[in-house]
Amino acid sequence: MATETHETDPYAQYNFEVEVDGEPVAGFAEVAGITMELETVPYREGGVNDHVHQLPGQFAHANLVLQRGLTKNTTFWEWTQTVMSGTLTRKNVVVTVKDGFRGDSQWGWEFTGAYPTKWSGPDLVSTGRGMAIESIELAYERFSTLSGMPD
Repeated sequence: MATETHETDPYAQYNFEVEVDGEPVAGFAEVAGITMELETVPYREGGVNDHVHQLPGQFAHANLVLQRGLTKNTTFWEWTQTVMSGTLTRKNVVVTVKDGFRGDSQWGWEFTGAYPTKWSGPDLVSTGRGMAIESIELAYERFSTLSGMPD
């Protein structure tokens, strides 16, 4: 029975479940770009010759990159097509770390005001299990962790 489920469940090998506006849409093997950085502004104070002050500037973050995904849902493709045709549509994206994907959610992140900036398809190899996504890159306004932390 476990083998049958593994063969029919297209997400069995993916430990990151991705939801778009509350709907589970894909499983991914890798997630990158969850970074936050406080930019600094150098300030040279007159009369102080031994150092330059570093003042806090704005927060910045990298784009979220979801890699090696699989889906039977066209949400990412349709969303990317809409944005690339000139209609910027922002959505909320939740990335959840799963315990063996089929297990309980361990923890995750919510990315608000996201939109796709790049979509890369895979090399075409017949899997017969769904549409593969090599990577999708999302810009977003802000992110936060979901409640709970890893054990």
